[in-house]
Amino acid sequence: MMRKHLVGIAVAAAALCAAGSARAQAVYSFESGLEGFAPNGGGATVDWDVVGATEGAYSMKVSVVGGATFVGALTANVAAAIGDPPGVNAILFDMTIPSEFTGSFALVGVTVFAASQPDYPGGQQFGLQAQFADFEHIGGKAAGTYNDVRIDLDSTTHPLTFATGQSFNDVFGGVGSGPTDLIPTGFQLFFNKSNDAPLTVYIDNIRTVIPEPATAGMLAAACALLGLARRRRG
Repeated sequence: MMRKHLVGIAVAAAALCAAGSARAQAVYSFESGLEGFAPNGGGATVDWDVVGATEGAYSMKVSVVGGATFVGALTANVAAAIGDPPGVNAILFDMTIPSEFTGSFALVGVTVFAASQPDYPGGQQFGLQAQFADFEHIGGKAAGTYNDVRIDLDSTTHPLTFATGQSFNDVFGGVGSGPTDLIPTGFQLFFNKSNDAPLTVYIDNIRTVIPEPATAGMLAAACALLGLARRRRG
């Protein structure tokens, strides 16, 4: 009977652990303009457009000339969900590719620019950046709209401590939250491509993926219970 009870607990706890709930919060909709986005790097242009609008009527068009390689669409208008970090796991956005990229490779990812704490030893530093390892391939995709493109913010190098494998939540915080917590000052979608073809994409409906606080507590308890059940069964 005890064994059956523990098995039931383990199954229920495993289901809760696997069902991690998170909410997506809109941060850039482009309905009122480009929201500060501009090209970062030579050979790129950023325009307000209607093509590829998946939420509302407007989108952001990013064009990169053939000879350019690594550029970005960068804004210093840091949305509250990014600028005062509540715990960001990932970025979601919708992407429309008007025609298939004909070069060797093209991809999109996320970089967050930052400053150190005001009282950082030696003085506050600016222009720091955390480029996350996850990315989405653009090259090889057929023309069309791709909804809910996800970039996980779970692996970067901390610009101050140089620790690797850091998540957004390891690197960023608010003023006074920790001596090495960085304060976000800019959000960028970077585009890395080969120099053998131009690239045009339309971006819309940029969102953050944030774990639900109540669910996070439930999951922690469920996972702890699962561990206990496994130890008793062992």
